[in-house]
Amino acid sequence: MNTLTIQKYLQSAGFDSRRNIRKLINEGKLKVNGKVIRDPSYLIDKTRDKINYRNKPLQLKVEKKVYFIFNKPPGVMSTLSDPQKRFTLKDYIKKIKERVYPVGRLDFNSEGLILLTNDGDLTQFIISVKNKIPKSYLVKIKGILNEESILKLKTKGIFMEGRKIRPLEIKRVKKTPGNNSWVQVTIIEGKKHVIRKLFQYTGHPVEKLKRIAIGNIKLKTLPPGHWRELTKEEIEGFKKQYDYTGKKTHTVNNKKNS
Repeated sequence: MNTLTIQKYLQSAGFDSRRNIRKLINEGKLKVNGKVIRDPSYLIDKTRDKINYRNKPLQLKVEKKVYFIFNKPPGVMSTLSDPQKRFTLKDYIKKIKERVYPVGRLDFNSEGLILLTNDGDLTQFIISVKNKIPKSYLVKIKGILNEESILKLKTKGIFMEGRKIRPLEIKRVKKTPGNNSWVQVTIIEGKKHVIRKLFQYTGHPVEKLKRIAIGNIKLKTLPPGHWRELTKEEIEGFKKQYDYTGKKTHTVNNKKNS
C-alpha cells in the first residue's frame, strides 16, 4: 500500500520520534509538494509525493521494524539528547544501525528495562493506559512495608491528575541489614514519578527503583549499560498475549516517567 499518513510514513522511515514529528507538523515545518501541512493524518503517496523539511527534500526509506531492550544505569537520561550534556541512551546504543526511540521513560535516578524501537504504533499501544500493559519494578524503600500499608495502596491508592491510581500487585521481597526493604510492584500507569509517590504516601520513601519487566518482556540478567535485540518469538509472544493487532488508532500520551 503506497498511501499512508505523513506521520506514519515519517515514523516508519525513522525520521524522528512520533512526538517530535507531530510537533514539527503542527508547527508547519513540513511541506508536501510545496504545500505546508499541519495535519499529522494528511495522506500521502510515498512513491510520488515530495516532502520537504526546512525547504530541503527528504530522501526517506521505510525501515524494517526492530525491537531492543536496554538496561539503563542510574544517572543516565532516558532520551537521545540532553541540553545539559548528561549521559543519554544514545551514548550506549551507537552500534544500533536503525533510528530507535525509547518506549516511555525512566527518570534520571531510576534504572532498568527500557524498550527501544522504531515501531511507533506498538509504542503507543504500550504506553496507553487503556491497554493495561503491566510494568514491574523492584523497589528499595526506607523501612519495612507492613500488610496494612500494602492493603492501603491496593485499595485506596493515590490521586494523580484527578484520577485514582492503584498498583496491580505489591509483594515484599526481602529486608536489608539496615532495616530497609525491597518490594516488587506491578502497575499499569506511567505517570511521572508514580512509583515514588505511591511509597511516599505510605511513609516509605524510595531509595532505589529498577524496572524489570514490561508485560512479558523481562530484563532478566542483561547487565547495566547493555542492550540486546528481541527475538521474533518474543515480539510475537507479546503481541499475542496483549491482543495487539496494530490496526487500531491509539491515544496520544505525554512523557512517561516512573
